[in-house]
Amino acid sequence: MLPVLEESWTRVQKVLRERVGEAVHSAWIAGLRPVLMERGTVYLEAQNRLTADRVRAMFRPVLEEVLSDDFGTPLAVELQSRESLPFDALEVSPQHPVVDDANSTAHLVLKSLSDGRRLPANLFYFYGPSGVGKTFLLRWWRERSTPRPLWFELMDLLKAFQAAHYERRVDGLRDELVQDKPLVIDELHRVAGKPKLQQFLIQVLRAREHLQSPTLLASRWQPKDVRDLDPTLQTLCLAGFVAGIDRPGPSARLRFLRALDGTASRNGRAKVVESIAQQCIGSYPELRAAWASSRGAPMPPRYLELIDPGRVFARLRDEVARRLGVAVQDLLGNGQGRAVSRARKVLAMLCRQHGLSGSEVGRFLNGRTRAAISYMVKSLEKELERSPELRAQVEGLR
Repeated sequence: MLPVLEESWTRVQKVLRERVGEAVHSAWIAGLRPVLMERGTVYLEAQNRLTADRVRAMFRPVLEEVLSDDFGTPLAVELQSRESLPFDALEVSPQHPVVDDANSTAHLVLKSLSDGRRLPANLFYFYGPSGVGKTFLLRWWRERSTPRPLWFELMDLLKAFQAAHYERRVDGLRDELVQDKPLVIDELHRVAGKPKLQQFLIQVLRAREHLQSPTLLASRWQPKDVRDLDPTLQTLCLAGFVAGIDRPGPSARLRFLRALDGTASRNGRAKVVESIAQQCIGSYPELRAAWASSRGAPMPPRYLELIDPGRVFARLRDEVARRLGVAVQDLLGNGQGRAVSRARKVLAMLCRQHGLSGSEVGRFLNGRTRAAISYMVKSLEKELERSPELRAQVEGLR
């Protein structure tokens, strides 16, 4: 479709020049470039935001009319500008999420919360298919939030609940979750078929209704579509602010792919990147896979995730050392003191959560094996199940 669009754009230049005038065409229209066409919308790209805003405000109707006449079907026109940052400097990550119509409502809500604005609800439920960036958005919000929120993936909460139930301290776990601080529960749809945990969550959500701090829930499905969900829990979820997150739209796909491709997206691979954005209408993982295939050679996994493992490890290492009060050299050494050993386990777990492989973590931790890293993480997970104090300490390091 992109070659067809480019041919049409070339054909209509004479008509556009006649309609808007030579001077206006040279100043504002000639530099535009077609990059996508999808669902009756043509996406044109300007060199900067000023040009995009000017054309959008003054000349979009004539662009839509001329292009519609050439294609023989009604078309809308969207204007976008190239990013102000170099593409190879862009970071598409939890710190810099891609925002478009597919997730703009959820992003606006989270930004409002992080800016301290009062909203008419304190429970927020975000849902959407796998791979659309729900967890990315929540992590972006977490990094901006004070105080740091409690954070549970549903299966981690299940393990903590089971351990608390076995040790007859469910009330203590409930008290931990109803503190007046933000609470995030990710992958809530996995509560299906767990009636005792659902009843526990009902108690938690009811107790949190009167708090100032927000409760954020993320799920693959809208509350009514979660299988075997208790009607009361469903009602509590629906009583909050519910927002869907869809697959990325054309402009978000293009930005994401350009960030992956880096400098190459401005030279010989520009057409390839735009073609992938046109053809691959899916989630971010699917876009990464299509992009990797286009390069004709396998890429290192960390590159696909836009992660520099050394940089990530160094940041987490310094944060763990500072927050847990241990020296960096001790953290990387072989000492087995209780505080150092626990801090090392925490560092290993955080590195795995941020996408580093066991082998990478072991390499940075003074040559430890992947099996040793796995054991450290599992050992810490067992400690976390039984210790609210340790969970609170570790949550602040996420």
